[in-house]
Amino acid sequence: MSRVIPFPAPAAPADELCCVSVPVPLHDAVAPARRRHRALVAAAGRWALSRGVPLPADHVALWAATAEAFGHLGDDTSPTGPWRASQIPDFLTEIAAWCTVAGCSPPADVSGSLWHLYGFLAATDRLHPASDSLLELRAAVVVFAGFDRFHPITPPPPEPTAA
Repeated sequence: MSRVIPFPAPAAPADELCCVSVPVPLHDAVAPARRRHRALVAAAGRWALSRGVPLPADHVALWAATAEAFGHLGDDTSPTGPWRASQIPDFLTEIAAWCTVAGCSPPADVSGSLWHLYGFLAATDRLHPASDSLLELRAAVVVFAGFDRFHPITPPPPEPTAA
């Protein structure tokens, strides 16, 4: 005697079409922020080029977009607001969250870019006066960059001074 095991009938297809989401390239995800913060991105690029250090424009735009989205950007006179070393772990998580919402992957080397970006902000007097020192901010980037979504970094060599 054979037994037939009844299987439930498949449900009716959903009215809405579903599709697999395709990752958005970081360059496309940060394009609006790159336009909004063009002056900051361009100044950071010039600073990095003059010192021969890597600081991708997309990473500067990602930093600005995340800072803007989570309320870290100040007014025009202090565009970066005060930065605390103790906020770096949360900010790294915010970068990953921003990327998730935007549909892109957080760049694995963003922590190295943050090292140089905070150097740029300090060297050009864009770091808010109430911020922690550059040394403390960079130490926090090195210590906390390995947590969760980011790979640990080796601190880059000091930037050469501009000629």
